[in-house]
Parts: sequence; structure tokens; C-alpha cells
Amino acid sequence: MTSTLWRLVLWDAQLQARENIYLFTVLTTLAFAIFLKLLPPDAPPTIFTLVLFFDPAIVGASFVGSIVLMERSQNTLSALSVSPAPVRDYILAKVVTLTLLAIAGSLFLVAVAFWIPPIDMVLRFTLVLIFTGAVGVLGGFLIVARAKSMNHFIARAMPITIILFLPLLAHFGVITGFWQWLLLAINPGHAMLRAMLWAADPAVVSSADIIYAFAYMTLMIAVFFRWCVVTYTSELGRVEE
Repeated sequence: MTSTLWRLVLWDAQLQARENIYLFTVLTTLAFAIFLKLLPPDAPPTIFTLVLFFDPAIVGASFVGSIVLMERSQNTLSALSVSPAPVRDYILAKVVTLTLLAIAGSLFLVAVAFWIPPIDMVLRFTLVLIFTGAVGVLGGFLIVARAKSMNHFIARAMPITIILFLPLLAHFGVITGFWQWLLLAINPGHAMLRAMLWAADPAVVSSADIIYAFAYMTLMIAVFFRWCVVTYTSELGRVEE
């Protein structure tokens, strides 16, 4: 981690604390924890992984959207456009801080649901949450890039959210076999759900599913990150003019 990236990470952490991002994360995590405690002991892992599936949406996309809109209103992007900090470090700093936040909240939920969770389960969830958190944050960056207000951001995010939730049909067995791959394989939400289900119970996920999930999320992270750099370089250039 470069010194510039490290300073941006610390700055983002301070900003998120000042704007009560951490407090909101605690409240939403506690709400999810209460829901999990109300589930019957024999609840299938698909229910728990559904709860974790909301983390990239809430901690990743939603938080990065509100943060970028706030920074834009405070002319932070204008200041960044004349600073030596590269755009990629600005993006990476938010990916790092918000992904770590998602991991912390989700691992707490893992502890609530599987107390005391075995170490191999914790490691699997940590690995999966690194990928899903990065996808969520970078996706949020792309959604908010052209948004002019929070209402505009929500309007842009809503149809994308509906599309990402379509793989729940396969997650709960409504669509199976060939049809789930034909209809949902290109959907990032499908890869994220398969990875989370593997973390909860490797026995219910095939090796092909695991390879697909991590390979596709890796591709999405690479594509989304490059897209974010191009988009925000253009945005910063427009601000500077």
C-alpha cells in the first residue's frame, strides 16, 4: 500500500466515522442479528446467506453512493482533481474501508448464526466477503458516477437491484439445472450467492460452482475497477475545467 493510498484510507475512515457510517452499520447489523436469532435452529443456510447478500448492497453500494454525493457537494472531487493523488487510489481507498466494514459486520452475523463458528468457516466467509464487498463498492461507484442527487442515485440503483436479486430464484430452488445457468450465469448476484452458500456449507455447492463464482467475481472486479477509473478520470477532468 503506497503512502498516498494509506493517507486516503485513513481520511476515508475518519470521514465515515464523522458521518455516522459506522453507527448505521452497527444498527443494521444488530437488526439482522435479531432476525437471525428469531430463525429456527434448523433454518437452511440459504436463509443466512440471503441476509449476508444484503451487505454489499447496504455497506457497499449504498454507502459509497452517499459518500461520493457528499464529497461532490463539498467540492472534494474538485480538490482531488488538482492533487497528486491518482484516481485509482481514491477508488481503492473506499474499496478497502467499506469492504473491511462489510467483513466486520458480516463476520459478527456469522458468529451469531453459527456460534461458535469453526475457523475454516470464518476463513471461507472472509474470502467471499472480500470479493462480494469489492463488487458492491465498485458497482456503487458506477451507479453514483452520473447521479446528481440521492433521489437520482436511488432511481438508478433500483432497477439494477431488482436484476441482481433475480438469482434468488435459483438460490431457493425455483430455477434449477440448465435453466439457472442459461438465465442467471451472467448475473453477478448469482456468483455472489453461490460463493456465500459455499462459505456456509461447501457440501451443497459443486466444484464447478465455486470456480465459476470466484472467476466471475474476479472478472467483475477487474472490469468494474477499470470502468471506475475511466469514469472518474473523466469526471475529475470535467470538474477541473
